[in-house]
Amino acid sequence: MLSFEILTTVNNLAIIIPFYKKKYFEKTLKSLVNQSERNFSVYIGNDNSPDDIEDLLSEYADQLNFKYKKFSQNLGADYLTLQWDRCIALSDKEEWIMILGDDDVLGGNFVEEFYSHLDRVETSKIKVIRYASQLIDEADRKTSEIYYNPELEKAGTSYIRTLKGKGRSTLSEHIFARSAYDKHGFKHFPVAFGSDNVAWLEFPDMENIYSINTAVVSVRISKEHLSSREDNGLKYKRREGIYLFNRYIIENYALFFTKEEKFLILKKAYRNLRFATRNKLKTFEFLFFMFRKIGWKTVDIIKNNRYKD
Repeated sequence: MLSFEILTTVNNLAIIIPFYKKKYFEKTLKSLVNQSERNFSVYIGNDNSPDDIEDLLSEYADQLNFKYKKFSQNLGADYLTLQWDRCIALSDKEEWIMILGDDDVLGGNFVEEFYSHLDRVETSKIKVIRYASQLIDEADRKTSEIYYNPELEKAGTSYIRTLKGKGRSTLSEHIFARSAYDKHGFKHFPVAFGSDNVAWLEFPDMENIYSINTAVVSVRISKEHLSSREDNGLKYKRREGIYLFNRYIIENYALFFTKEEKFLILKKAYRNLRFATRNKLKTFEFLFFMFRKIGWKTVDIIKNNRYKD
């Protein structure tokens, strides 16, 4: 288990990088070096990757305030949220945390904008901050428009907007309060599908999410990306994860959604359950669960379960 530390100060923002793939990692590091505001610390947790990055990190030792550790056991393949947790555990006392993908890229003013909005965020008792985002491919080509968000938005409203295809949400575009993480933690679902979606409901306690639209996170979608891989086993795990996290939302937060919104969430869950398994007992149990939540509208879901993902 190799580790080394180049931390000269403890800052108010911890940028956590759960590392596994080297291919685009230097671009991620360069985006950190190029920040206009350098008041942040970086924590890199290597998930026992076969890729050697020690030499690369040595090149950045005098440019970044960071701590690095290579773990002896790979967790991300089965329990990605546990990999996130142990990477966060590397951090010190920073009040704010973000988890940055090892292939994603921050706009040069990302940290500067965080601090320029921090007084308002803390005065408003905000626990989750969200940035504008844009998708990029393997060659750094922009493959989407920039996604902007309402400055203040209830967590439940944000999720429904994403569910309807009118918004989007990834791990790298969020910063969250350590106190919220300590209170709730990340919930585990297969291949962590939905673990972040649930966090953005729970961390703000279903209250407001604050959006910064003056800085952009570039989220890379490549063949190495988990959600892009064409693997049947992974596909079924993804479907199971989508079913489970949407069910979890209704089990725990149904009171925050209208009947129509609950219908949409359960429709999403049922469609993915039917794809993931043909277990009749599990299906009947979920049908009964839906009936208790939305009554006879359950029949509409059964009749038309080809819900578009």
